[in-house]
Order: sequence, then C-alpha cells, then structure tokens
Amino acid sequence: MFKIDYAELSDAEILGEIHAASWKEAYKEIIPHEVLRKFTAEKREEYFYKAIIEKRGQNAVIYKDDTPAGLICIGKCRDEDRYDTYGEIWGIYLKPEFWNMGIGYELMTWGIEELKKQGYSKVTLWVLKDNHGARRFYEKYGFFPDGTEKEIHVGKVLKELRYEMSIPCAPE
Repeated sequence: MFKIDYAELSDAEILGEIHAASWKEAYKEIIPHEVLRKFTAEKREEYFYKAIIEKRGQNAVIYKDDTPAGLICIGKCRDEDRYDTYGEIWGIYLKPEFWNMGIGYELMTWGIEELKKQGYSKVTLWVLKDNHGARRFYEKYGFFPDGTEKEIHVGKVLKELRYEMSIPCAPE
C-alpha cells in the first residue's frame, strides 16, 4: 500500500536520507566517488529544510507500508524558454531497495496529477545523459527528449537532457 504526503519541515531528515541513498547508488558509475562521498544525508537534510522553508518547489514523500520509500519535487518549470503552461519534475528519487517495485510510477503519476491540478498542461524534467535506467523509465512513462542539452559540473562535466510530455486531459 502506498501513501503520498506533501513534506513538512519534520520530513527534511527523511528527504535527505532518500536523496543521498538514491544518488550514491544511481550515480556510482557516472559521478566521481569523491563527489558522492560528500553527498551526505545530513547535507541533503539541510538543503530540504531550507527548500521547504523558502517554498522552493513542492516536495512530497511516498511511503510503502508506512516506510519512507521515495521523494518527488515538483513546481513551475524553471527554464526560461518554457511558458507558464509548463510544470517541472524537479527531482524524483527512490531508496535503492524500493527500485523496480512500481513505486516510481506511482510517484510520477501523483506528481503529474498535482501539476495538472495547478493548471499546467505540459511537464519537463532533466536527466543525466548517461543515466540510461532513468531515461528508460521516463520514456516508458511517456516523456521524450526535446533536443535540449546542458552541461553540469559535479566533479566532472556531465550532460543533461531535457525531457517533456503533455499532461493527459490537462486544460490548454
């Protein structure tokens, strides 16, 4: 059984744990080890605490049988070349022990429904070009690369690809 709740300040520790665990496993072959070693649950907890206070995005936690399993952050699309009709999945992460159980699908569906309720008709997200598992997940869900790339610097230069999709039955 799944339950999804918007995060409160008291959830910052949980969000930090999920984010750090997911990054360390998902990116271990992509991001340098010295960078991942510094990507701690405590540092991510501080980030989420500030993000919740400053209302940067809308964070939510998914629980499987009352155990925190993943997080999603949604909001207005942050890209200057997109219109007000675009929402964004700022991030979606699961603890590795909850991968391949349908939880990511549930969380993505919830996030897109929330964006739809907020009036968005399209949604974007960014994914590391070398994160083939995440790219397969997004493509299976209905996202497609729109041809936009950017570089990020995390111990080395990596490319991110922007994906997008129309929200089914969203107001135009």
